[in-house]
Amino acid sequence: MNAEKPPQGPVLVYAPDRGIGDLMWHLPTFRAIAARATEGQVVLAARPSSRAAEVLAVEPSISRVIYAKHFSGPLKGPKEVVDFWRICREVKPRAVWILEKIGRPAQAAWLAGVPERRGFGLGHASQERWLQGPFLPKVMRPAHRLEKLAAFETLHGLKVDSREPGLLLDPKAVAAVQARFGGRPGPWLVLGVGASEPARTWPAERFAAVSQALADLFPTVFWLGGPNDASRAAAAMPTTGRDVLACDLPLDQAAALIALSAGFLGNDSGPLNVAAAVGRPAIGLMGTSPVPAYSRWLTRLDGGEGRIADISVEQALETVRTRFTQEQWSNRDIPAA
Repeated sequence: MNAEKPPQGPVLVYAPDRGIGDLMWHLPTFRAIAARATEGQVVLAARPSSRAAEVLAVEPSISRVIYAKHFSGPLKGPKEVVDFWRICREVKPRAVWILEKIGRPAQAAWLAGVPERRGFGLGHASQERWLQGPFLPKVMRPAHRLEKLAAFETLHGLKVDSREPGLLLDPKAVAAVQARFGGRPGPWLVLGVGASEPARTWPAERFAAVSQALADLFPTVFWLGGPNDASRAAAAMPTTGRDVLACDLPLDQAAALIALSAGFLGNDSGPLNVAAAVGRPAIGLMGTSPVPAYSRWLTRLDGGEGRIADISVEQALETVRTRFTQEQWSNRDIPAA
């Protein structure tokens, strides 16, 4: 009698969080799951707002990124089941790892006939009924996502040596940034002036005050944000010629700019997490739901009670100057491809 054939198809990992920062926290877990797969890679299903296809374009553990739509309204649940069922039917995975507690993708994977199905559980019957264990205990529901990921890795025997994301850079993006800004004197400081909501946004005039007060340390200061931040940043920037508006950079080049710089000071947003992920000294201005200092590169300035405006210019300056001196900040030299 012939032995039963092992299940075919790739391993699919579902990370439903919306932000770039969330993606960075999950990167060590993605790699650990990929390392256990025979092919050394996984297919990643993520939200479009995570911009995973751009951020992880050169990540060897990710073979492909598929976007799982975010739905709202009274039919949100059924739509999400159908959408993830569609993804499973397209990918035809042999295993699905759901890095959350939600039940809809678990049900969809079961309906699609995926043989192996893993997820957080956390006592949520709506997920656990469709998956194989082991599951995280209900008592961990209030824990931060980073704690849940670490516990989940231990529970499933995934080997993670460090929580440092170690984001890889596209050499073409590095070369483009060097070609555009390489003539600017260093060391460079990047100010991350963008954020997803007002409660996470430090006033632009305070960034301007920081830039002016650090003229003795940084001959060049980049103001980094998204296109929607450009006008606000331009209106506040000092006009001495040291400050450079960099809100037009695509995401891969923004990451390269941060990686080439000496340090980063900015709002609790995607670029802050990217700074830590590429191994640059990063000082985060925290408002609502401040992220833990999960990386050795990351220092948090917490306004308290979710009020980022409570962080003073003096606090930011003291932290930058202290770390600059203690860590001997300097621009990083990354050879262009």
